[in-house]
Amino acid sequence: MEPEVAEAARGEAAFSIRALHHIALAAGASASSKNIAVSPVSIHAAVMLLGTAARGATLDEIVAFLGPAGGRAHALLASDVALRVLAHSAGDHGGPKVRFANSVWVDAASARLKADYAGVVADQFRAQAYAASFTTKPEEARRDINRWVQAATAGRIKGFLPQGSVGAGTRVILANALYFKGVWESKFDARLTQQHRFYLLNGGHVRVPFMSSGESQHIACCPEWKVLKLHSAPGRRGVEHLRRHFAMYVYLPNELHGLPSMVRKLASSPELLEAGSMDLRDMVPVRDFRLPKFTVSYKTEATGLLQGLGLRLPFDDAAADFSEMLEDSKGSLVVSNVYHQSLVEVNEEGTEAAATTAVTSMTFTCPAVMSRPVKYVDFVADHPFMFLTKEELTGVVVFAGLVLDPSS
Repeated sequence: MEPEVAEAARGEAAFSIRALHHIALAAGASASSKNIAVSPVSIHAAVMLLGTAARGATLDEIVAFLGPAGGRAHALLASDVALRVLAHSAGDHGGPKVRFANSVWVDAASARLKADYAGVVADQFRAQAYAASFTTKPEEARRDINRWVQAATAGRIKGFLPQGSVGAGTRVILANALYFKGVWESKFDARLTQQHRFYLLNGGHVRVPFMSSGESQHIACCPEWKVLKLHSAPGRRGVEHLRRHFAMYVYLPNELHGLPSMVRKLASSPELLEAGSMDLRDMVPVRDFRLPKFTVSYKTEATGLLQGLGLRLPFDDAAADFSEMLEDSKGSLVVSNVYHQSLVEVNEEGTEAAATTAVTSMTFTCPAVMSRPVKYVDFVADHPFMFLTKEELTGVVVFAGLVLDPSS
């Protein structure tokens, strides 16, 4: 992988932590028990669809938002994600089931995509263009997009766009959807799953099913947290296992109430995400190893998130410039809403996840150091933790989340 693309992937990983930190702060996570999950790669894809149409200061801000690697590097990364990393796979050789789709929905009565824009997003991001009846039948168009999302996520995300999110003034909706289902390389024995206490940030506790194993694990430690790496099975035949490999990382604070501090530190110093990667290559014996089963479903209107992280001009009807998207624009296009939804389920067999992002109603307007434990280690995730699902060859973060209460 080219160095600049690797830097873009690191920028995407850093964004995932900043996004979690921003959402947690906005929700008051220290007193909340609401789990959080986002798909950074899904949000990245939606922003790239925007960036391809942007010019001037709007483009400059989008490039700066994506990270220091630059626009070309992020475009190459987004293309690699669409064409290879998240290329469709049925999982029939033991590897993960993957579906990833981008789409551009254009009002048939009042708008037409520029040929150059349509060609670029089709070739680089495999984005399909659809005609929609936003002007005359907005509710029908909303249902069409929701059906597309539901099909693309294998039925896991339904009713994505809420009522009222599409109106007669809507001209373009950019949407993507992601479905991932992987099995662990080493599955947990369901007969060993037992109920245990999980301690909440508010001082209470709940009883939830914990998976356990006596096998050695990929674990690294630092003074404030431990990291567990669980590999997904790459597949048995063909070259699929040479093209991509997925793993889930669990970041467990040493302190029961240490999650906010850990996320804050990682958000300010994202290079710490990679600090223990070498130590995670080897397996270490465990004494007490427990990880709760959990399902996280999280839906948000993400405009505030993106604006809070520095993306403001696309939402400014006096400054937004997406002049490379539509033919014969008589006014400016502006982003009015960004919807995002993620669902992640982790159990003894593996992990199943889905996500979708829509940039909708684009309307016309006139120092810690990681170390490998020496003898054995306990890894008991009985208090709030963070998880990342990554594609290993690129470092792309597919899903990221905070588990505050596995019972909710």
